[in-house]
Amino acid sequence: MAHRKVYLAVGRTNTRIYRFDPIDGDTRVVDNVPPYEPGYTAMGAQYRGDDKEPLLLAVSHNKLITIDVAAGTLKDQVIDGLPNGPWFDGDMDPDGKILFAVGNPDAPSYAIDVAARKAMPRNAPGSGRWDDFAYHPRDGRLISVEGDNGDLLLVDPSRQPMKTVLKERVFPPAEASAATGSRKSYSATFFDQDGNFYAVDSAGNVNHLDLTTAATPNHSQRIGRGRVPVGDLEIVNGAGRITPLPVPPSYDEIAVSKKFNRTWESSEPRGRVYSFDLTLTAVTKDSGEAEDVKRFRISFDLPTVKGAKAEASGVDVIAQDGKAYLQSQNDQFLAAGTSRPITVQITVPGDPAHLPQEYPLDGLKATRLPSR
Repeated sequence: MAHRKVYLAVGRTNTRIYRFDPIDGDTRVVDNVPPYEPGYTAMGAQYRGDDKEPLLLAVSHNKLITIDVAAGTLKDQVIDGLPNGPWFDGDMDPDGKILFAVGNPDAPSYAIDVAARKAMPRNAPGSGRWDDFAYHPRDGRLISVEGDNGDLLLVDPSRQPMKTVLKERVFPPAEASAATGSRKSYSATFFDQDGNFYAVDSAGNVNHLDLTTAATPNHSQRIGRGRVPVGDLEIVNGAGRITPLPVPPSYDEIAVSKKFNRTWESSEPRGRVYSFDLTLTAVTKDSGEAEDVKRFRISFDLPTVKGAKAEASGVDVIAQDGKAYLQSQNDQFLAAGTSRPITVQITVPGDPAHLPQEYPLDGLKATRLPSR
């Protein structure tokens, strides 16, 4: 089970949940989920179906925290047999029944039966500063990253200690955020269903490693020229698994603006069609620096209802899990500082009388892609 986005726990206290799209870097706080003042980590995702948001489960002291991102609820419950922590790594097992949580190097880890609300001790993790792990979707191995030196780690619950080094210095050393007491650790790790591995450090730097085959690359690839945008807060954990997309990840955001043209009713499917001109400008969004663009991607929210679609000429269009991605088919040179419009039509099924006169086009952003 997987979705287009994963979930980040942000802030050691008053922890909030953010949805994060690793493909284009889109990051948004889940407003309906309240902050949790004591803070939590060791988070995993329990999927409930393709069309449903997962439950998130985490640990704080001797309590299990259950976060329902769809309902906007957060509750805690004392767990029989669970010590007070502290806790760092966590993930749900592939069956979605056991939250495996790890704390200090020489202390036992714990397998938490989330239905029975009971924790059973397991082996100690071993030394190091590794703050999250994730189950490989193909072979079930638990994979982590050492923050101090970037070693790729295998976490084997049957061993004492559990940690072994698969390959040294695969990732750059982790960076801390500007938050007081932030750890230099890879605090959020996750896979896509094919076996691509992502690791996010406390400061929000995102790295990708291809673990889809038996061969382990020597070095990861850092994505984009920016960080996950959570300000000076610390990313403390992550959970989830993403659906693979045949497009490269990029967070190198460039300027894009929208102009609403018109709307009309459609019959197949019944609903409305909205026309926009989306204008790309070869200017880096954060710095304002004019730079050439050869390839690009535009993304925005799209309803998940059957029949919803986006159409545009000269680009490849992919729609998945509430997002549309419009990607240039080949190099389409745009000189530094210049602009070009792309006309997009968006079909939204429903009762035309109850659909808005202008589609909001939430999440609109554009990124520069590396040239082929």
